[in-house]
Amino acid sequence: MIKYSSNSKTIAWRCDILIQTLHEPKYTVKDVSEITGLTKHTIRYYDDQQLIPFVSRDSNNNRLFSDHDLDWLRMVHSFRISGLPISEVKHYIAMCLQGDETIPERAELVTKQEKELETKINEYNLQLMHIKEKKAYYKSVLAGQLNDTWNPVNNNPECGEKYDIPEHIKSASKAHVSP
Repeated sequence: MIKYSSNSKTIAWRCDILIQTLHEPKYTVKDVSEITGLTKHTIRYYDDQQLIPFVSRDSNNNRLFSDHDLDWLRMVHSFRISGLPISEVKHYIAMCLQGDETIPERAELVTKQEKELETKINEYNLQLMHIKEKKAYYKSVLAGQLNDTWNPVNNNPECGEKYDIPEHIKSASKAHVSP
């Protein structure tokens, strides 16, 4: 517990201790994995890609992370799960390290990624709508309310009673049979 005092030297000293504690390397990759839920492979990969700027190593060359490193790691992972490429994450980190003068450029990068995500969401919503239409259609076909007119074989009178299915299509169909 930090005691507050009117003595500015005491406050400065306590702040220094707090900062040192935040930057003290104390977590192994295993610890970080348990704390963050990220796989050990992902943590090592992010470090190998130099996405966590201040990771320390012990005398056996094992990675050691501080609380401050965990903040960097969480930021990196949030960008990665948003789809931001590694190169852009590196650029963002470099801008952070340059200081506040890069805030406008960082904001622009975030806005650009937001627009890309919104575009993808719209595309996924259209795909989902199409699949839902297909699902409703097949529900009606299975209930006997509709004939299967979406199957091109049923709409091609030249095929006759029997359609000769090429062997490569038969084998692909067998490979995708549901359990």
